[in-house]
Amino acid sequence: MENDAFKQLDPDHQAPAYLKEALVSEIDFIRDTLQIVTHFTEGFLGAAINNLSQLVDSEP
Repeated sequence: MENDAFKQLDPDHQAPAYLKEALVSEIDFIRDTLQIVTHFTEGFLGAAINNLSQLVDSEP
């Protein structure tokens, strides 16, 4: 395994600083997007579940 192609690509196994910053930025973007989606869908899903539970409870 002396001729490992991956060792030739990145011999020191250290990620550059700009890559670390880009990765953290992408993770923050995903987290913020999920918070926005949760904010707008939480009320809708809660109302839908509440209505469904009322329908189930009202059946004989």
